[in-house]
Amino acid sequence: MPLAQDRFYSLPPHSTDEHRGIMAGPKGRRVHINPEFPEPRKVTQACQALKDGELIGWPTDTGYALACGLYNRRGMDTLRWTRGLEKNHPFTFAVADLSSMTRYAVIEQGTFRRLKRILPGPYTVILRSTPQVPRVLHRKRRHVGVRVIDHPVSQALMTAYGEAIITTSAIHEGQHLEYGEALKDAFGHVLDQILDVDYLPRAESTVVDMSSAIPDVLREGAGEVTWLEN
Repeated sequence: MPLAQDRFYSLPPHSTDEHRGIMAGPKGRRVHINPEFPEPRKVTQACQALKDGELIGWPTDTGYALACGLYNRRGMDTLRWTRGLEKNHPFTFAVADLSSMTRYAVIEQGTFRRLKRILPGPYTVILRSTPQVPRVLHRKRRHVGVRVIDHPVSQALMTAYGEAIITTSAIHEGQHLEYGEALKDAFGHVLDQILDVDYLPRAESTVVDMSSAIPDVLREGAGEVTWLEN
């Protein structure tokens, strides 16, 4: 079933009070989910939440993160406001596999072979964007950061959703959150649902710009980079 795109294109009000008004209603529901064998029913519920325009907290291979659906502009604005990010802050696209990645990013044959060796994994890959990338996300940008997350819950949700999931790290007052309870305390007022796997250690993804013939490591993190030498 195609996602309803147009319904999410209206902007939220800019004041804090009005933002809170938009976020009114029960928030921060923690859903305890098996981190190795996620229950299909809970994955389906989270998938429907994204399609309904809700914001979620979810586990990734680099820690907890915040997420919304691909066309949820209001959700993205709320994530920026919540995290204190700039208006044009570029979000990361999370997809299920390399095949899905090609919908949003231009991947040359040599680059594809390299990525096949490391993904899924703790990498954010910068590539040239395709026309499939919604203009509302990157009006002036020609590049997109994409992840294929190596976590059973993330993999199940990305596969079920069928589109890219917009995601950003769960950082509150400079601190990375490593427990679902801490995620609720910090962001429960804006998140509709939190997929809670209890303790989840935090790490940085390795960011590699592969939009040109010569890859450029922009940030070293959990993903090793020796594969770039081959």
